Amino acid sequence: MTFLMILFTVAVGVAVYIICSVMAANSSPAEGKIRFTLAIAAVVLIGGWSWFYSWKHSPQREIEAQMKDCGNTTMAFVMSQNFVKQRLKSPATAQFPYVNDQGVDVVPDGKCGFQVSAYVDSQNGFGALIRSSYRASISYDRATKLWRVSDLNIQ
Repeated sequence: MTFLMILFTVAVGVAVYIICSVMAANSSPAEGKIRFTLAIAAVVLIGGWSWFYSWKHSPQREIEAQMKDCGNTTMAFVMSQNFVKQRLKSPATAQFPYVNDQGVDVVPDGKCGFQVSAYVDSQNGFGALIRSSYRASISYDRATKLWRVSDLNIQ
């Protein structure tokens, strides 16, 4: 969003430059019109940047960002699959259900943590396809943007 505000500022600057250049070339007493145009541009830019600053630092935006990061049960389920794959004998053969399938339960704790219960079908050490249930306690760290598993039981 900061990039868009900078782009907005440059666009207003270019527009003001073009308008002032045209006014200066076409009319002799253009000084008053140019000052008025510059004043309007200043008001638009100050208003735009004030809105941006208040939006960027609003508590509601932080709440929405936290809900987005800490309420994403689908991402929690996908990340639990990655942690499970790390512990399987043959991770390439792992087949997981969809997040909305029966036997899959993802419960957020409201503090960027999740309890994930699901199953995986994968080959064991002898090549036989077996179904294993798992339960994972995972959390998302908003500061580092990393997922961590605190407990993982595969049965």
